Amino acid sequence: MMLPRMLLGLALLATLPAFGQNPLDVARYDAAGNLVYPADLHAWIQTAASVGSDYNEEPIDVENPGTIGVVQMEPSAYDYFQQNQQYADGTMFLLTFYEPRRKTSPQLQGFVQGKMLQQEIHVIDKQRFPETDGHAFFLYRGEGEQRTTAALLAPDNACVACHIPEGAFDGTFVQFYPTLRSTLGLE
Repeated sequence: MMLPRMLLGLALLATLPAFGQNPLDVARYDAAGNLVYPADLHAWIQTAASVGSDYNEEPIDVENPGTIGVVQMEPSAYDYFQQNQQYADGTMFLLTFYEPRRKTSPQLQGFVQGKMLQQEIHVIDKQRFPETDGHAFFLYRGEGEQRTTAALLAPDNACVACHIPEGAFDGTFVQFYPTLRSTLGLE
C-alpha cells in the first residue's frame, strides 16, 4: 500500500513544472520598476534575423531595405523553453534594430549590420504583468551610456496590441524564430 502512494507522489512531483513553475531569476528591476539593461547580452541565443521587417506598410526597396532586426533570447529562458515547450515567467527576448550597411570591405553583395538604432526587450511574466497577459515591453534607444534602465511601456502599447493576437505561440512571433518553431513542431 505504501509503495503505490509513494509512486503516485513521485508522479505528481514530476508534473509540477506544468502547473506551477519557478520563475527565472534573470530580469532585474530598479526601485521604480524599470528594467535594468542586461550586462550579458553577448551570451544570449540568437533565434531570428530579418531584413526590412519594419513596422510599416511601404514595400521593400532593394536599395534601402529598412532595418536589420536580430532577435535573441536569454540563455536560461532558451534552455527552459527547449526542455518544456513553454515560457517560464521571467523569459526575456531582445530585438535589436540596425541600419543596413552595404559596400563595406571586404564584401561582395548584400547588407551587413550597421549602427544600432534601438533595442526592445520583451519580458514574459504572467505573475508580474497580469494586465497584459504576462507580456511587457521595454524600449532602449540609441547606443551609449543611456542604456541603463528602461521604463515599462504602457499596457495598451502597440507591441502588446500586436503580439497577443498575431504571435503564433503565447504572444511571441515563433513563426519567425526557426529554433523555437522546430521545438514546437511548427515546421
